[in-house]
Amino acid sequence: CSKGGDIFAFIKEIEGVDFPEALELLASRAGVILKKEDPHLLTERRRYFFLLEEAVKFYEAELLKRRDVLDYLKERGLKEETIKSFRLGYAPQSWDGALAHLRGMDFRAEEAERAGLAIISQNPEARSRFYDRFRGRIMFPIADGAGRTIGFSGRIYEKDLPKNESPENAGGKYINTPNTLLFDKSRVLYLWDRAKNEIRQSDACILVEGQMDALMSHQAGIRNAVATSGTALGQSHLNLIRRLTSKLFLAFDADAAGELATKRGVDLILSSGFDVHIMEVPGGKDPADAIRENPELWAEAAREAKPVISFFLGILQKHFSSDPRRLKSETGKLVLPYIAAIENEMERAHWVQETSKVLGIKEEPVWEEVKKLRLRGLGAKLASAAPDAPAAPAKSRRDLLEERVLGMLVWKRGEFLEKLKATARDFFSEHHKPLLECVFNEKIPAGGGKLKENLEKLALEAELLYGEMEKVHEEFHLLLAELEKEHLKARLGTLAAEIRELETSGEEQKIFPKLTEFKELSQKLSNHNVKKEI
Repeated sequence: CSKGGDIFAFIKEIEGVDFPEALELLASRAGVILKKEDPHLLTERRRYFFLLEEAVKFYEAELLKRRDVLDYLKERGLKEETIKSFRLGYAPQSWDGALAHLRGMDFRAEEAERAGLAIISQNPEARSRFYDRFRGRIMFPIADGAGRTIGFSGRIYEKDLPKNESPENAGGKYINTPNTLLFDKSRVLYLWDRAKNEIRQSDACILVEGQMDALMSHQAGIRNAVATSGTALGQSHLNLIRRLTSKLFLAFDADAAGELATKRGVDLILSSGFDVHIMEVPGGKDPADAIRENPELWAEAAREAKPVISFFLGILQKHFSSDPRRLKSETGKLVLPYIAAIENEMERAHWVQETSKVLGIKEEPVWEEVKKLRLRGLGAKLASAAPDAPAAPAKSRRDLLEERVLGMLVWKRGEFLEKLKATARDFFSEHHKPLLECVFNEKIPAGGGKLKENLEKLALEAELLYGEMEKVHEEFHLLLAELEKEHLKARLGTLAAEIRELETSGEEQKIFPKLTEFKELSQKLSNHNVKKEI
């Protein structure tokens, strides 16, 4: 390979594993059998892999006992070989079914809890301190890049719900493994291990919303599809995809209401430099339902995917063709920032021409607005840097959230600053804290011309983005909540790295307090995720 370093370094980077795991992967691929270690001697991380593999086997066996659940999956369109190949399972409606199995395999309940399979009971009269996290659910194992299970997504099976209990009362239609030492849903894509080779070969990745969508796509022969696992799309997901391709296909229902809200996801993707195409799912269906009815339509949707700007122009034309003034206004807010972000002048000229046709006006006014956006720097936020250009790296989701919160604080300081808790200062990255201090102190330090310029730019962006929004205060709270989540994720990542380092150096006595903090922050992040996401 052209990558520098030894073969172990290469495997570690591509598969996302540490040295002993890279050794095991290479050995298995070479047909060499390494001596198995006693589970008690395994490191905590590797022991969790062993535990989760046993959980997969348990759920698989339980599914085979439930003909009604198997029939339900087949009614949803899954073939028996797909169910087996992707190792779907079933968690029985029992308080300790999985725990009892794992105890029988010499694992402790505390280990199951740390691996995300058990919950500590808050009931002092409970007969056990722990109970199964997943109960009465269809189980989708989630793997790392090397194909090893690191977590689960569990879909409620309504027929097994207790009488008079709704899916919401049972924890929701889907519940997922919380953040653990192995599993971080902000960095995991469902079926990534199965799709990565196809993504590399086809130079394109299809991103869908649900596990069933991804499974049905693979079953239909479109095997470069992946899905997020119980969270909004984030920068870490995009960084993972970008290692293999810069072309991303998104599947949206072309007829559903509220299409314009999809801009938020596309915003982050375009800011990361992807060539985005939109696959239109016909008939108001989820991809899984569309594939079940006609797999060929899914392949056709991939072949006929539209560039994102063309897709948005089509939506706007459909919604506002009878209101030319609104059509121009919405095009200015939704489409022109994307055109301004395009660095290739010929491509930018093409989309200016297409936009002027949709609006029924000459190109000059469109060009003027695009030039204004580029001068203000709004296009730069979305612009994709060429891989070989010495441009600044794409902004992370956390950076974008920080900028939007800062912009709203400067734009309407009196309205929003009082809503900002003192602890919120910790949410911001070090490079944004000088800007935040200017907002709190209501003054720019001597020689702070650049700070003033940045604050004015952020305030202008905020006014353009939120000036006509009715529920702007609600939006501020949502942005702030998302920013706190990014702060928690960053701290969890740091803790995980510190724990691995202490484990390697043999300083076990220092691990426990960090594990305690990791658990507390994971719970805090989990509580955040039940709230509305932006």
